[in-house]
Amino acid sequence: MRRTFGVVPATLLILLIPFTVLASSGWSLQTTPNPSGAMNTFLTGVSCNTATACTAVGYSISTSETVTTLAERWTGTTWSIESTPNPAGGDSSLSAVDCTGATACTAVGDYFTTSNVEKTLDEHWNGTAWSITTTPNPAGAKGSLLNGVACTATASCIAVGSYKKTSSGNPMALAERWNGTAWSILSTPNPSGNRGVTLNSVGCSSASACTAAGDWFNSSDTEVTLAERWNGTSWSIQTTINPTTHLSELLGVACAAATACMAVGDEINSSFLEVPLVEQWNGTSWSVLSTPSISGSMGAWFESVSCATATGCNSVGANLNSSGVEVTLAEKWNGSAWSIKSTPNPGTATQSFLLAVSCVPTACTATGAYSTSSPPSLNDLTLAEHT
Repeated sequence: MRRTFGVVPATLLILLIPFTVLASSGWSLQTTPNPSGAMNTFLTGVSCNTATACTAVGYSISTSETVTTLAERWTGTTWSIESTPNPAGGDSSLSAVDCTGATACTAVGDYFTTSNVEKTLDEHWNGTAWSITTTPNPAGAKGSLLNGVACTATASCIAVGSYKKTSSGNPMALAERWNGTAWSILSTPNPSGNRGVTLNSVGCSSASACTAAGDWFNSSDTEVTLAERWNGTSWSIQTTINPTTHLSELLGVACAAATACMAVGDEINSSFLEVPLVEQWNGTSWSVLSTPSISGSMGAWFESVSCATATGCNSVGANLNSSGVEVTLAEKWNGSAWSIKSTPNPGTATQSFLLAVSCVPTACTATGAYSTSSPPSLNDLTLAEHT
């Protein structure tokens, strides 16, 4: 289930919750700060270099409903808010981040101009401060945004998203490359006969081996999975699997090697139930991996995946339990099978979900949000967990 993050109602208060997972233990909750005066706060992306060095990004919404960028830093002891710039104009938000070191992070997202045109956004962290770096937008585009980013070096990043040629038109795939000096748009293919294409995430094992995951609407207006591969010179569409004819989408992807990628999302199965979807790339083809059945689930999905090794991946998202309450979900891949891992939910939460995860060999950190209101989504708070 793709969550739409944009301007939300003034009654919605969302705070971030980081979760960390240590290799020898389970998931535990972490305390995260929220900007002063914010009604709503989201952490939509996270990147860790070590178990004690993580950066999370997202956005917050003030009482006047102004949307501004947000970044937080984990030092192994506490989370703290870092000052982030916002382009002149309207609302600004960050969707994803990737760090190649403690002093080098790249975050991407979007902002609205004074003319209310959506544009791509990039911000860089140099170890001291965040600054905006100019990003291009397709010529004549009426709206552009970046959803995901992957960096293999300080001077080598790939970002993906979508753009619209007309205000009411269908979105098309967008990819951009950072060479350490400037961003440039890369030509990306779109499936023939599509009625809308979106790239949601990207993973790179090297500067010449990246995979972008997303979805597109076919001629029957059915949402189906999409994967595109960058070989250092050009992008090409790969054949992906759609287990059912109802709906399938890929929201996150991670590549531990050129021949080892994991993509996650969700599908509507033959019983019309939303269930997690996982597909694996072995260097030759994509195949669907079985995920465990969740007892009493009324619907579940993955939002993000991180692979510290080819045989060690963690995916996070949410599950609608038998009481109809949305709770956090995490599963682990050991090279042979996926298994469900217990994740905590704040004691006062009426709903909780995880949006992003980043793993190093010894630990994982996930970020998301939770609500304390009834009905949910009227008083949400930030969430983070760690293993």
